[in-house]
Amino acid sequence: MLSLFLFIILVISFSVGFRRGFILQLMHLLGLVVSFIVAYLYYEDVAHYIRLWVPFPQFGEGEELNLLVDSFSMEMVYYNGIAFALIFFLTKIVMQIIASLFDFVAHIPVLSFINGWLGGLLGFLEGLVMITILLHIAALVQVDVVQAALQNSTFAQMIFEYTPIISNELKELWIEGRNN
Repeated sequence: MLSLFLFIILVISFSVGFRRGFILQLMHLLGLVVSFIVAYLYYEDVAHYIRLWVPFPQFGEGEELNLLVDSFSMEMVYYNGIAFALIFFLTKIVMQIIASLFDFVAHIPVLSFINGWLGGLLGFLEGLVMITILLHIAALVQVDVVQAALQNSTFAQMIFEYTPIISNELKELWIEGRNN
């Protein structure tokens, strides 16, 4: 079921990018990159403050962060992941608002066929990056239903496996930290 949902999200991402066109979708993709960079630069500082406000969940027997960590500090990964996600999505919202100010660009007649397909490709890429980040955040959630859904979803497993640049970067950031 999760695999179907992820596939539908990617199809929607492509169609949104196709509708926006290349230039406008490029602005949205740049917003994604800026959001990632801002989250990368500040997540450790924010994680320190989140530790003061958000309690670390107590795990029962046999429960662990199955998909992200093995023997690393689960608490550190948990807070780094929450801080990264918080900064990333807040920055992404601000960047979406800024990019939406340029919606008029989508109505400029350019080579509409190529413009649409390139926009669709960038939309698909943006959707894939967002899904990858969301799946890594979901892997931090220690609810049996969420963990089972992630482990039983072939599509989610493929995303974990075949997006090595993003997946490895997130694991490295959350496990080892930026300064190590």
